[in-house]
Amino acid sequence: MSDYWFTSKLDPEMENHPEEVLALKHCLRQDTTVTEAAQTITRPVITSISPKDDLACLQGLLHDALLELPAYTEPLLFLLQAIENLLEPNSTATEPTERPVEKLWKGLPHFANLCYDIGHRSGSWKMDAEKTSGPERDALRKEHVRRAEVEARLVMAGLADISIS
Repeated sequence: MSDYWFTSKLDPEMENHPEEVLALKHCLRQDTTVTEAAQTITRPVITSISPKDDLACLQGLLHDALLELPAYTEPLLFLLQAIENLLEPNSTATEPTERPVEKLWKGLPHFANLCYDIGHRSGSWKMDAEKTSGPERDALRKEHVRRAEVEARLVMAGLADISIS
């Protein structure tokens, strides 16, 4: 695996913490254990003055990895499970308006919403596909299938509280 994917996630517009990107890189390259990676990748959220915002950025990074690195789906699922198994941090020192309303880790709050919002966009992927043809349409279809595969794998692994009802 090249460094390009990880370097691209450090673009300032991506708002990812370098510590999170590095922890993910070490995890996927098996330079660290999944448990150590889970502890390291979540540290910026725990120590943040705005955990809600930083949690959303971390979840975006993990979602991107699941979609864009299909060869690493299994290790990523193991990492998500390790994150869900972390003890919940004490957030009483955080400003009440910045505290997460619910737990940070168990069920990966709002991760399912992220998958839905990005993946389904109220069916707009179909409209996008109808406007295209050939290779562009094939790429859109492939992207949609990958999103569905990731969501199904999360459901099968019992992660992110994704409901199929």
